[in-house]
Amino acid sequence: MLHKRQLIFSLILLAITTACSTGPSNTSVNAPQVDTSTVRTVASSNAGIEYPAAATFDLRTNLGKTYTSFLKAKIKPTLDKLSDSSNGGGGGFDNIGANAFLTQSEHLDLKTLRSYKGAKWNRTKKAYEGGLENHEIEKVYNTLKKIKPRSTVDSLTYFQREDKTWYTKNDMSLALKEAKINAAPFDLATLYALTGGIGVKVKLDDNNYNYHVLYKTGKTKPHEEVMSGRSFASSPAHGAADATDPEYLRDLRKYLLATKDLKPFYRAIILALANSDTSGWAQVSDFGQSVLSDFFTVYTAEADRHLMVNLQQGNHPWEIDLAAVTFISAVSAKTSKVVTGGVQIESDLNGWFAPSPNNKPDGPQRSGIGITRKDRQKLQRAIHTYEMGTPDGKRLIADIQAIVGTRNKNDVIQDVFEYLSSNSTPETMGAKANTLADLMARFVEASHNDAEEILKLIPVQ
Repeated sequence: MLHKRQLIFSLILLAITTACSTGPSNTSVNAPQVDTSTVRTVASSNAGIEYPAAATFDLRTNLGKTYTSFLKAKIKPTLDKLSDSSNGGGGGFDNIGANAFLTQSEHLDLKTLRSYKGAKWNRTKKAYEGGLENHEIEKVYNTLKKIKPRSTVDSLTYFQREDKTWYTKNDMSLALKEAKINAAPFDLATLYALTGGIGVKVKLDDNNYNYHVLYKTGKTKPHEEVMSGRSFASSPAHGAADATDPEYLRDLRKYLLATKDLKPFYRAIILALANSDTSGWAQVSDFGQSVLSDFFTVYTAEADRHLMVNLQQGNHPWEIDLAAVTFISAVSAKTSKVVTGGVQIESDLNGWFAPSPNNKPDGPQRSGIGITRKDRQKLQRAIHTYEMGTPDGKRLIADIQAIVGTRNKNDVIQDVFEYLSSNSTPETMGAKANTLADLMARFVEASHNDAEEILKLIPVQ
């Protein structure tokens, strides 16, 4: 995943002769009846990129337990083993050369593949241009294997703005210099890890996969290391591709507007989070499964970062933000309204994504769904308040709260997702998992039906 808080490296790279400027790695999304330049292509219909057995996990083996327990037991420990031992990791991995790239890159979405070769996006032509040829990438990756037999996530991605000699400590930068090839080390490192199986692969069901690479441990500088990592999703609708917040929100809106019965989609999310059960995905269209797969890609990335700070409440709770915005989107998509500055405005779902107000021109450019948290929670409370005023809504909220508790005043949506991402939640919810999935699906349906009335509780711009 091209994480929205990733550092912008281009200003530094222009001053370094061993590397050139980076190209944008945002990928487009697949959706019905859109410009062909925004369609992600299906690269393969089989099981996708090959990863080592020890780094490949089937979510369904965790059936009956929460998704958070799966993250704690399998995903984060495996990712941590690839990091530097000085950063609390297992010490690294053997560099693998170019063979994996040459054989496995066919499983990537084609636009994602082009973007990670260092290509640049031409807005006029709506196409990626430039980038390395396969034989050039092959030379770089084989050079890396030759001069650096072992690497870690830390050494493969090393960059510190204040360190003017960073390029002598970045393994991919060293390989580029040795190979006498001019390209961005960061994109090539991501492509190397993704196609080489240097990370974690998650099988969600027989058709949907996630890949997670280049995450640090959070053991030494957690508030910096939460910015690490990239994640990708493959589904019936596309090959392995970035799952960015804006793209996810764009696809989510298209799916919600095109779907009459939203309950199977929302039930599928809760059942997977509460019970690691993806059996309901078959009831959702191929495009809906693509949205679900992207959701779990981003959710896993953000939850791994939240685990770097031990799931502390209010400390990088970005997976909670993602889940909550997904559920209030049933209201926003129907009304084309979001909340900004405490008032409702006309907007598509990307209104829930914003740049950080703390960004500086010469510093990291951060953004995300979490930036709009305060406004989003205002809509959440409006949904809660309105539904509490209806007999059915009041019963639904009471039944949900009987399972998850009442951490937040007048905000049952926040209660649910904080509960599902908490150290205090039991690993096994038993029959309550199915009950919660049914209740939340019905609650979303009610809020969707009542969307116009709910928004009357929020001032107009």
